[in-house]
Amino acid sequence: MKRFTFASAAIASAIAAPIVLQAARPHYGGTLRIEMPGVIRTFDPAASPADAAESAARARVLPLVFETLVAADVSGGLRPQLATSWEGDRAGQRWRFRIRDGVTLHDGSRLQAVQVAAALRARDRAWKIGVDGDVVVIEPDRALADFPWELADARNAIAIRTATGDLVGSGPFRLEPTEPRRIMLGAHEDYWGGRPFVDTVQIAEGRALGDALASLELGRADFVPVRPIDLRRLVQRGLRSAGSRPLETFVLVFEPHRALPSDQRVRRVVATAIDRATLSTVLLQRQSEAAAAVLPPWLSGYASMFQSAAPPSGYAPARTEVSSLPPEQRTLTLRVDAADPLAQAIAERIAVDVREAGITIKVQAPAGLAPRPDVRLVRLTFDATTADRVLAAIVGALGTRVISLATSEVPPGVGAPLDAVYRMERALVERDVIVPVVHLPALYGLGERVESWGGPAVWPSGAWNLANIWLRSDAPTEKADRPDR
Repeated sequence: MKRFTFASAAIASAIAAPIVLQAARPHYGGTLRIEMPGVIRTFDPAASPADAAESAARARVLPLVFETLVAADVSGGLRPQLATSWEGDRAGQRWRFRIRDGVTLHDGSRLQAVQVAAALRARDRAWKIGVDGDVVVIEPDRALADFPWELADARNAIAIRTATGDLVGSGPFRLEPTEPRRIMLGAHEDYWGGRPFVDTVQIAEGRALGDALASLELGRADFVPVRPIDLRRLVQRGLRSAGSRPLETFVLVFEPHRALPSDQRVRRVVATAIDRATLSTVLLQRQSEAAAAVLPPWLSGYASMFQSAAPPSGYAPARTEVSSLPPEQRTLTLRVDAADPLAQAIAERIAVDVREAGITIKVQAPAGLAPRPDVRLVRLTFDATTADRVLAAIVGALGTRVISLATSEVPPGVGAPLDAVYRMERALVERDVIVPVVHLPALYGLGERVESWGGPAVWPSGAWNLANIWLRSDAPTEKADRPDR
């Protein structure tokens, strides 16, 4: 059980304000109700997700059940998890991870180093893995100076397979019998980091964001993903929000027939006409950052070295540039995902800004076949890792065709130095084939019952800090629909 220490000032008026103290004192028990869009088909960490929604769901739910040897730290870098320490040789070819002592698995057994080694071998990799007492020794298939980041990936979580074929984890919550579109997690009483406050986490899957938000407002849910455009609505209902660092970037990507040198002026006008500051402040409720680069500043550290979105000194006024263009070049079709209302809202705002520069943008959100667009608004989501790994993931998501249109540079691989990452990112955006628009965090709405102890409900890395969430007993669990909705 966790221990609590309270400052004397907090209990000085215990007789005069017992209700306030009861509300502020963390306690155990209750069911935390979550709703999310994704549906998890399998809890095997090594399995591949079917789509982006499942990928996002797995990234948040699986770490509650299966832990990695190391994990992203709140302040950046890595922190110990199932490994208490690690070291590598100078070449990055041989690594030693000391396994935490006294870790109890969900089936009541103790975690052993040989089990960790077997779980990692099951990933079907070319790593050489051995055991030296309580140390797991790993020789990767290639030298990596930051190899521990590879083990921080949720796909490398330690899932122990039992004789019956079940997967057992060590996380703060254990997987309970589930039913379609509903996940049940029970508190792990003997968790090495301390028992979670809530007894149960109930997760409803496949819920549209609008429906989940309505459930939060009506007291039928406690924790749901929300969009920046929903923040005003949350405030009006007296609800709170929690969020991560920026973990996704919206970019415009011009199609091949618009990525030619002859369209360079059009692309430049579009790139400089977008009022990113107003977009971030007004539409996105100050829950975003204007993007001058693909990677957010907290991750790369070099974003200030990119040109601002404003036209450079001596650049001709946009309308003067546009008026000399043929009429057919002054109209663009911008395609967005029909299932993404946030993307549609951002696209409409971009169209307004670009219209002021003399270019007409028609926003297209087709549910099926549609005429070929000129440009697409693409949502790039990534993990809180390192700049080289995120850039490699973004390059993979955009695809070789887009990358070849933007630059002839060869993308650096995982483990590349920061200067190589900078050069590649500079090359990606200098022709305005890829136009960064805005960086966004992962946001969540919190119900009236939700409180947290020992950290926010959502870590800066985007991880859910559910083990430290507790539920107020004096808050209503459900309320009648209000006429002002």
